[in-house]
This record gives sequence, structure tokens and C-alpha cells, in this order.
Amino acid sequence: MKKVITYSIALLPMICLAQKTKVQTAWRALGDYESTVKDGKPDLVYLNKAKDAIDAALVHEDTKNQGKTHAYKARIAYAYYQSELNTELKKLEATVTDKNERALLAYGNVPLTNFVLANDELNAIKEVDPKYMEVIQEKLIEMQKGRVNPTDPGTEDDMKITQMAQQIKMEAGNIAQGKYKAKKYDEAADYFAKTGYLNMSLTGKKDTSSFYNACVAASKSKNPAKILEHNKKMVDLKISTPYNFESMYSAQLMKLDTNAAMEVLKKGRAVHPNDINLMNQETNLYLARGKQVEALTNLKASIEKDSKNPLFYLVTGNIYDNMANPKDKATGKDLPKPKDFDENFKNAETNYQNAIQNSASNKDMQYNAAFNLGAMYNNYGGYLQNKVEGTITEQAKNQKANEAKAKEFYNKAIPLLEQALTLKADDKPTMVALRKLYLLTGNEAKGKEMNDKIKAGK
Repeated sequence: MKKVITYSIALLPMICLAQKTKVQTAWRALGDYESTVKDGKPDLVYLNKAKDAIDAALVHEDTKNQGKTHAYKARIAYAYYQSELNTELKKLEATVTDKNERALLAYGNVPLTNFVLANDELNAIKEVDPKYMEVIQEKLIEMQKGRVNPTDPGTEDDMKITQMAQQIKMEAGNIAQGKYKAKKYDEAADYFAKTGYLNMSLTGKKDTSSFYNACVAASKSKNPAKILEHNKKMVDLKISTPYNFESMYSAQLMKLDTNAAMEVLKKGRAVHPNDINLMNQETNLYLARGKQVEALTNLKASIEKDSKNPLFYLVTGNIYDNMANPKDKATGKDLPKPKDFDENFKNAETNYQNAIQNSASNKDMQYNAAFNLGAMYNNYGGYLQNKVEGTITEQAKNQKANEAKAKEFYNKAIPLLEQALTLKADDKPTMVALRKLYLLTGNEAKGKEMNDKIKAGK
């Protein structure tokens, strides 16, 4: 029994030493492999030996939480990735002559398991041995400034992991571009984001450009989940732009989730309260949900920021027009005029006129504004002409007054619809409306002329 106890106690330091020896074996085998690479004859036997040794060290309590252990694992995984990349490049030599094109294609096609593993091991160093990561970060800064002292103790190993970190950061961007070129947009988005996180880890600074590129690639994927994922990263990192919220809004609409879309816009407006595009998107959603008052509030703010934009006036005019002339949603039939009809009608008229005045360079906008205002006058004229009010004895007198007033609105509608027709000469609805108005106002010659024009267009 004593011998067994003594033997067990004596074995513990031997096991610890054995695990440290595994790390040493991995270090030597990796060095041997790197020598064969320099000689132009890579020998994977050495790399496989290094992998076996470091994998054993990574599962043992004495060595698994050491920064150096993870550093060797990162370098070994990256060496495998480099071997696979070189193999892919050689495959393409026969078919792709342009060197840059060949590189991009190789980055787009190469398996990424070992690249991801190398990146994960860098992150592991930061978790298990933050002081060692600080050494790597300091070496990286010194290396970039050309101030590395090769005689410092441990410089060679530290420099190799630092160089790998620098290289992996660059290659993450290359992979992203390669995936983008190959139209693998989901993967491109992920690797642009990886580049951003690597830069943050190694420099401590937020890489806005890489995260933005991830969002652009995600938008190309047409994948709502991917779009939301990468734009949310910029929001969470507090480097968002209005573009991020617009993208998330569109992604939620792709998912047919208007409630979530509205929440995105609310958050975006809170972060970027003065952005006119977010305001316009919110306005559109308000209109789609029938929230006219909220939409008008946004449009008034938009006009204050851009008083020459005809679209704002056109949409505002259309809202007031609909408020003045409500229709049953189910049947489309006219509902009774509201109490504030006169105010709404006047506001619609003013905004349509402003849209016409500010749309000289936009024929489509000017056509829509002129046609809508002309149609509003025409429709109100028809309403007055058919209006019946008062007692039986009063109706004849009232009808005569209403018909005279209706004719005033018909005459106001004609020049606007004529203007619309000059902007869209083959527009049949405008021609039909004008033919009717000419006849109602007693201009038979023009009515006949418009009738002939309609027939000629059939």
C-alpha cells in the first residue's frame, strides 16, 4: 500500500512535465514545418505532428489555459489554412491568368474551417491570458511602426503570433471580398464582420468600414435575418448610421412584420432624429397603417427641412384630399363630408399647388400634382352638381346655385388637366376627364376635338 501511495504522489509532476513536453513538441514540429515551407517543399508530416501534440496539451488542465498553448494552436491552424489556400491557387493557375483575379477566386473558394479555428484561438488568448494579448497588441503596434527589437527575449515566438494576427486580419478582408465576388453574400457579410472584430481586438478601435461592408453584403443576400444581424451589430457598437435603421426596417417588411418595422423606425428616429429618410420611411408606414395625423406631423417637419421638395407637398396634399373626401374602405363609395371639410380642402389645394410650383424639373411629379388637383376640383364640382339640400320648395333654388358653383370648379379643373395632358400626352384618363368637362362647361368644339383624339388613340 505504501508503494502505491508513494508511486501515485511521484507521478503527478511527471504528468505535468509530460504535458509541457507536448507544448515543446508542438513548438519544434511547427518550426520544422515552417522551415520546409521556406525551402519551398512544405511537409505536412511535421504539421500533423504539431497538431497532435498541441491538441493533447489543450485538453489538459495544466496547459489548456496558457496563452502560449493557444498561440501555437492558432499558428498551426493558420498553417493548414495557408496550405489549403495555396492548393486552391495552384488549381486556378491553368484557367485564370490574372494574378489578382486568381487570388480573389481562391479566397472565395477555399475551405475556411482552419481559418475560423485560428481566429477563435486568437480570441481564446484574449480570454485565458489577457496580458499575453497585450504583448501581441504592443508588438503589432511596434511592428507597424518598424520599431521591433529582434534581440528581446521571446521575440521570435511573439513576433510569429503577431505576424499571424496581422496576416489573419488582412486575409479576413480578402476572404470577404472573394466571397462577395463569388456572390456568396451571406458568407461575405460574416467575414467583413470578422475583419471588423479582429481589428477591434488587435487595435482597440472600432472598424466602422468593415462593419458597414458587412451590412452592404448582407443587403445583397436578400436574407432578412442576415440583414438584421449585421446592421444590429453597428447599432450595438454605437457606430450606426441612418442606413442601418433603414436596412433593418426593410428587412422587417420583407418578413411582413410591420410592428417590428415601426419599432425599428422609432429607435432610428431616437438615435438620428434629424434624418429625413428615416422620417420619410416612418411617414410611409404611418400612411400604410392609416395614421394620417402622425404622417402629417412628419411631413410638416420634412417640409421645414426641405421646402423645395415637391414630393412632400404632393403626399401632404393627397392626405388632406383623402381627409376632405373620405371613402368607405370596403365599397369605395363616398362618405359624408367631414365637419372640417373646408379646412382640409384648402390645405389639399395649397399643397398640390406647391407641388406643381416646385416640380418644374420632374415631369412625373408635376403631372401627378396637376392631375390630382384637377381631379379634386372636378370631383367636388360633381358633388355640388348632384347635391340635394333644403325643403322641396328650396331645392330648385339651391340646385341652381350649386350648379353655378360646380361650373366654377369645373373651369378650375380644366387648365390643370390640360397641363397634365401636356406632360403625358397619351394619358387616356386625363383625356376622358377633359372631354366630359368641356361638354359640361359648354365648350362643344373642344369636347369634339378631345373625343376625336381619344378615338384616334384606340
